[in-house]
Amino acid sequence: MRAFLGIALLPAIRASLERLQQGLARSGADVKWVEPSHLHVTLKFLGEISDAQRQAIEALVARVTASEAPFAIRLNALGAFPSLTAPRVVWVDAGEGGEAVARIAEAIEREGAAIPLRKEEHPFSPHITLGRVRSPRGRQALVAALQDARWEPPPPWRVSAVTLYESVLRPDGPHYTVLAELPLLERSVG
Repeated sequence: MRAFLGIALLPAIRASLERLQQGLARSGADVKWVEPSHLHVTLKFLGEISDAQRQAIEALVARVTASEAPFAIRLNALGAFPSLTAPRVVWVDAGEGGEAVARIAEAIEREGAAIPLRKEEHPFSPHITLGRVRSPRGRQALVAALQDARWEPPPPWRVSAVTLYESVLRPDGPHYTVLAELPLLERSVG
């Protein structure tokens, strides 16, 4: 199964981001916008994993989350990789709570070496991907839209779990299924 670890968003957060996507889409740029129901903060893309790896990943994440208290996260600013003037990926970053997200992601990365999980090539940056630029068509209009966007980040929300998702690729795009929700500060009994 193809899987990843992430932080789920509340419906109000997704709705705010959908309005932002709609405004940017008016640029007419060739961008594949993420379905609003699929928006999330990615902690780690796992790729293809076996059922045994899934169980090991769930145990690993449960150990990591057992030492992390629930926290508030607030979205901060609109941005793009590699830059706003040459966008390939359009995103919104995490401000408040970003340190906790990074701490969890780094612990998963560190502990994941024992499974072993694929090592990340780039430093972790807590963000939500809004869309991926597919071609240069309309890029200048997108750059202008990114620079002119007037978006008020929604209120912070409480993060209380890390979610393990399965991602099934279909002709109409990926389909996500929640495989497990691993609560923060959960203590196992026994």
